[in-house]
Amino acid sequence: MIIDCHTHLNRYVESQPVSLAERYAQLHADMDANGVQHAVVLSSYTINADRPSTDELLALMEGDARVSVVAGVSVPHLGSDQVMHLRRLLETRRIVGLKLYPGYQPFHLYDRAVHPVYELAGDFDVPVMVHTGDTFNPKAKVRYTHPMEVDDVAVDFREVTFVLCHMGNPWFVDAMEVVYKNENVLGDISGLTLGTFEPRYERMVTGKIDEALAFINNPSKLMFGTDWPISDMGSYLAFAAKLETTDDEREGMMWRNAARVFRIPVQEQADG
Repeated sequence: MIIDCHTHLNRYVESQPVSLAERYAQLHADMDANGVQHAVVLSSYTINADRPSTDELLALMEGDARVSVVAGVSVPHLGSDQVMHLRRLLETRRIVGLKLYPGYQPFHLYDRAVHPVYELAGDFDVPVMVHTGDTFNPKAKVRYTHPMEVDDVAVDFREVTFVLCHMGNPWFVDAMEVVYKNENVLGDISGLTLGTFEPRYERMVTGKIDEALAFINNPSKLMFGTDWPISDMGSYLAFAAKLETTDDEREGMMWRNAARVFRIPVQEQADG
C-alpha cells in the first residue's frame, strides 16, 4: 500500500496540459505506473485558470475512491462566506482536511484571523496541512514559512492535528523538533525537489530525513508525499526507498499514517 498524501492538479508550467481533465488523467496514469493506491489532492490558496477551486476538484473526482481532497484556504479572504462553505464541505465529509499557505500569502499562523480554520478542524477532526520552508514561487516570503510557527498553534490548539509539509526544508532540524515535541504534529516529506532528484542533492536530503527519522523515533509521525506534479512520483519513490527506516517506520510513512490522519478506507483501496 502506498498513499501519496500531497499532490496537486494545478498547472505550474506551460508544458503541463491546459485541461484539468487531462491533468487528472495524468495523475491516475502516474499512480498506476508507480503502484500508488491513493492520492490526496490539495487545492490552492487562489483560484484561476491554472488553479482549480475545491469545488471544481470535487466535481471532477466525484465517485473516485482513489483520491481525497484537501481544501486550500485563502487567509486574506477568510470571511464568513468562506468559513461557512468550508463548514458545509466538512459536514458532508467531501473534504478530508484544510491547507494553509503561509509565505505564498503573508500571514503568521498564530494570527487571530486564522483561528477559525483551527476551530473548524477541531470541530470536524480533520488535519490542518501547513506549507513550511522553501517556496515554488520566488516572490513568496519565507519568513512566514519557518516550521517553528507551527509550534505556536500546535500548543494552543492541542485538539487539532497539524501536518508540517515539506519538513520545513531547509530548516529540517527545527521541523524535526516541532514534530517530535508535539503529539498533534506530523510531517510530510513532499516537495523536496523539482522534477527528479539530482544525485548529489538526493544524498544530502536523504541524510536530512534519516536524521529526522532517528530523532523523532516514532513510526506514527512522518508521511510519504510527492508534491506531484512539481516533483516526479517515480523519482520520489526511489528516494523514499533509500531512507533508513524500521519496518514500522516505513509502513507508517508509506500509508498507515496518512490512512489514519485523512481517514482513508485502506481495505477498500487494497481490494480495489
